[in-house]
Amino acid sequence: MGVSLFIHLHGKPIETTNLEVSAERNLRQLKSRLDSSISILTHTPIAVSGQDPLPVAQDARLLLCQLYSSDSAALTSVGTAITECFSQLAAANGVNDVQSHVMATEWLKSGSPEDIRSPAEAVSFFVQYDGPAENPAAFHAYYRSHHVPIVFRMPGIRSVSYHRPTTVKPPSVGRAVERLQIVQAVFDSADDFVKMRESAERKEGLRDFDNYPKFEGAVTHQVMRSRRLD
Repeated sequence: MGVSLFIHLHGKPIETTNLEVSAERNLRQLKSRLDSSISILTHTPIAVSGQDPLPVAQDARLLLCQLYSSDSAALTSVGTAITECFSQLAAANGVNDVQSHVMATEWLKSGSPEDIRSPAEAVSFFVQYDGPAENPAAFHAYYRSHHVPIVFRMPGIRSVSYHRPTTVKPPSVGRAVERLQIVQAVFDSADDFVKMRESAERKEGLRDFDNYPKFEGAVTHQVMRSRRLD
C-alpha cells in the first residue's frame, strides 16, 4: 500500500505544443530533487483499434502525471518542488485545466509500472469514478468482493492498481479535486488491451455495472501509454 499524487492536465490537443517533451524535462529535473523512493510516471493518451461496447465517455486528458511513494510523508515534504515543477506545465499551450489529488494506491495484482521492481513501460486502462457514492464504504466493498474477481478473469491483464481517497492533501497544483476511485488495469501492449475489451469476461464485467451500489457522477475511460522515469 502506498500513495499516489495524480496531476491531470486537460485541454485541446490541437493547440498543444510539445507538452510531453516539456513534461519529461521538468519531471526529470524534479526527480533529481526527490528521494529515490518516489516513482514518477507519465501517462499519455493512445489510440487503439475498435470500439468499446460500453457507452462511457472517454476522458480528455492531454497528460496524466503520477508521483508514487510507499510513504505519504515523502510526498508531502516536497510539496514546494512539485508545485514549482507543474506551474510551468500548467501554463503550456493548449492546457486549460489542471487537477490534482492524492489517493491511496493498492496493488491488487503486482506488476504495475509505479513499482520499481516491475517493467517501466506498459499500456494502462484507467477507469475513473468521480462519484459521489451514496455509501462509499459499501461501494468499495462491493467492488472489491464482486467486481475485482471478474476483472482478474479478464485475459491479458498484467497488473491491477486500485486507487481510493485518502486524507493526504495534494500540493498546490491546479484545482484540488476528489475522486471516488480510479482503477488501473495494466497491459504489456495495446493489442493485449484490445483482446481483453473484446472478451466474454469484459462483457460480464460490463453487466455487473448494473449491480453497483448507488453512486452519481461521471465514469470515464482512457487508454494511455505509461512510463516510469528511471
